Amino acid sequence: MKKSQLSSSIFILIITLSFSLSWAALSSILKATSDAEDFTSCVISNSSNVTSISELIFTPANASFLPVWQVHVQNTRFLKPSTPKPSAIVTPVNETLIRIVLYCAKMYDYELRIRSGGHDYEGLSYTADVPFVMLDFTNMRAIDVDVANKTAWVQAGAALGEVYYAISQKTDTLYFPAGVCPTVGVGGYMGGAGYGNLLRKYGTAADNVVDVRFMDVNGNILDRNSMGEDLFWAIRGGGASSFGIVLAWKLGLVEVPERVTVFILNKTLEDGVTEIFHKYQYVLPLIDRNLHMRTQIFSEYIGNSTMKTIRIMFEGIYQGTTDTLLPLLYEKFPELGVTPEICEEITMVQSTLVFWGLPSSTPTEFLTNRSAIAKLNNKSKSDYVRKPIPISGLKKIWNKLMENDESALLMINPFGGRMSDYSETAIPYPHRGGVVLQMLKTVNFAGQTSDTTPVSRSRIAWLNSLDELLTPYVSKNPREAYSNYNDLDFGVGNANYQEASLWGERYWKRANFKKLIRIKAKVDPENFFRHPQSIPVFSTSLSDM
Repeated sequence: MKKSQLSSSIFILIITLSFSLSWAALSSILKATSDAEDFTSCVISNSSNVTSISELIFTPANASFLPVWQVHVQNTRFLKPSTPKPSAIVTPVNETLIRIVLYCAKMYDYELRIRSGGHDYEGLSYTADVPFVMLDFTNMRAIDVDVANKTAWVQAGAALGEVYYAISQKTDTLYFPAGVCPTVGVGGYMGGAGYGNLLRKYGTAADNVVDVRFMDVNGNILDRNSMGEDLFWAIRGGGASSFGIVLAWKLGLVEVPERVTVFILNKTLEDGVTEIFHKYQYVLPLIDRNLHMRTQIFSEYIGNSTMKTIRIMFEGIYQGTTDTLLPLLYEKFPELGVTPEICEEITMVQSTLVFWGLPSSTPTEFLTNRSAIAKLNNKSKSDYVRKPIPISGLKKIWNKLMENDESALLMINPFGGRMSDYSETAIPYPHRGGVVLQMLKTVNFAGQTSDTTPVSRSRIAWLNSLDELLTPYVSKNPREAYSNYNDLDFGVGNANYQEASLWGERYWKRANFKKLIRIKAKVDPENFFRHPQSIPVFSTSLSDM
């Protein structure tokens, strides 16, 4: 819409609101609306094609504003009226508009939040307690796969499912080592390093990024060569949105067989799962790196009784055939009981469907359909295990799970293999050699109207009690956590290093966190790119702290 149309919409909005709000509340909304109009006018006046640009900007005065904001909120616990929303949303189609948005956000003192997929666990890409503009990359999703050079340029708004599908349309023998959730956005994913079913063979996703197209705080577009190795190091695992705007990543594709082998089997307490999982911790980090086997752990009732048990789902993927996998497991892990009947040989892209809980026969186009893929509604925390948990500890964890109302899930990935080859300072992601398991702990809010109902609060309290119970069994000094599973419970203070270290050292450890702070001070000294757990800028040097 043009500015005159925008003004008319705002007038109607004001008349409607005036009947139901106090003057103080209305004054606040009027100021925010006026500021949003100024920002919108700034963007339009600096654009050559006013008509097309105006169709890419949404303010609360637009009927489309809320649907545009909601569509990629992947954690539905944030879909509530009390969630702070942007003053404006811009859905750019080119880099020129992004530069204009950056300029106007700085001019009108808006924070800038960048959304590529919307999976961030605390909603930091689309919520804020301060006036902010949301830059939504939903219209910038181009993917260019170069099979000959084993690379792919991927714009920030593309989702992992779209990347996998694009690769599979050209080859079955190349893939990208990232996660299994199809709706995760590429733009932010690599910023936290990213991991998936190929991590034991090829490391994190960020380990396999070879170049980037990046806009800094001054609107300059940089690549790996022009930004220098320090900044390129920082944005691959150190939270790219703390330093600028990722426009596209150049991914190094990795080799996979035409057919991989997958299997899924379940074991319960009655099957001796405690002893099986205990051995799993020793076997998987050291086994052939072609094998990855994540586990999902639940408590559930036994049939229609009031008795509970623990069920563990073992989900394996092997870069090879069943004939090679089975002798390996018979030798190293016979207790698991994998048989030929539960093994299936499929393409790598089909394995992504299977690990998302779908039949391998599902059309692979499904991976590109964001609206067909279920969203989350949960609160999560992460941990790293550096010593196998003893059977006595496992039994305590099982008892704690059985106290839960079946809203909890533990998802565990073994490390080792290629992950142990990298130094913890190779990129900011430090959770490397010596890590046995990565653990994701989740409670969902199914059946609840929000995450603040009494039942929801009790689930969160249970999650916190599990976190406390795990303390003796997980990493220490610091207690490590995965930055892509951001958790504001760690704190948001960054007035000085002591405050910021409470969360920063958990994500990145001390040496990497201090290096990230030094790089931030050089590339964004005014701290324009910020959010509650962004890399901070201090008024004093680190040597004085």
